[in-house]
Amino acid sequence: MVLKIKFFITPMYPYGNDHYYHEMIALAEGFNALGHSVIGNCNYWWQPETNSYLITDANEDTNFDIAIYDYRYVTSFAHLLFRKGFPNFDRTKKHILVDRNDWLQPIWWKNKDYAIFDFIFAGNIYSNITYADNIKPWAIGLTNRIINSIDKFYDVDLKRENVAVCNFRVDHNMRGYLLNQLKGSLKKYPVVEKFTTPNFNNEIDTLYYKTSIKRHNPEFYKSLCEVKFFMAFGGYYEFKPTKYLPYKLLDKILRKPAYWNYRRLKKKNHDFSNEIFIFQQDNFRFWEVLYSGSIAINLNLEYWNFKLPVMPVSGEHYFGIGKLKDNQLENVLANLSDDEITQISLNARHWVFEHYSPQAQAQRILSFLK
Repeated sequence: MVLKIKFFITPMYPYGNDHYYHEMIALAEGFNALGHSVIGNCNYWWQPETNSYLITDANEDTNFDIAIYDYRYVTSFAHLLFRKGFPNFDRTKKHILVDRNDWLQPIWWKNKDYAIFDFIFAGNIYSNITYADNIKPWAIGLTNRIINSIDKFYDVDLKRENVAVCNFRVDHNMRGYLLNQLKGSLKKYPVVEKFTTPNFNNEIDTLYYKTSIKRHNPEFYKSLCEVKFFMAFGGYYEFKPTKYLPYKLLDKILRKPAYWNYRRLKKKNHDFSNEIFIFQQDNFRFWEVLYSGSIAINLNLEYWNFKLPVMPVSGEHYFGIGKLKDNQLENVLANLSDDEITQISLNARHWVFEHYSPQAQAQRILSFLK
């Protein structure tokens, strides 16, 4: 059965400068690959290779089976979508919200309006928190642009540099602290900073660099395919207890013991991992590194209670860091054989394509609608 899927996006997001809707692109590509029909409330994502839009404008078309909403669209028009007496959701159709809102409080948290969605696929959620029944985990994953760009440089037989590369341009408090710890501890595969400068040889790369809000850089993809390890962690830490909105008076009081313990431990240069939680961990780099054949060094997703649709396994698909200090990563990496490194590299590339390619992400949504 061929389904018609309609995407709802805001071409110009009024609350920020990020007009790149990665999840919408990935899902539209996935549904196309599965043989379904894709339309939208506007034209979006010009594909220069085919001289066409991925999502085509069909704003007046109400004859569709599934509606998929980007969270920025819902944020922009919440005052209209949820107004009483004016139903905007045809209950004969399925309504899906994809939410990558990555700050502490999701837009749907304890908000009864969002019960209108059959499912909300949300990134950056936790395994140790109870959510409403319609909340399901999500992750950034891959798009065809990322896959095709990396495939141009990937060579399974290439001898890679024995380094652990980082090229972080934004110093989150967790990222900056952890990177300093690793710089001082990794010996066999030392931390090397490699920043790439965009250098476009064709109009297609130039266009993708612009429309992806500077997330398309062939030199970066090339660098991923040249080294054995790549730093792929991101996020901020806050003090326990884990709260989505920990800044009200009572919450601040509840968090004081963790805050004072954190200060005491940090002053003594001891590990303070037990006093914090980390948020906004999901990032584009992790998925790109997994597919590139370089081995991702990331937070241990299970240790930090992050919840993904399918969980990668530390030591099999990536190397995860639990404690931010004295994490023993050097001992783990130093004892790896070349064959083990090659196998983890291959495992990660195959695993991420199987579970987080556009087709896999689209199929994941359909599996919930059966």
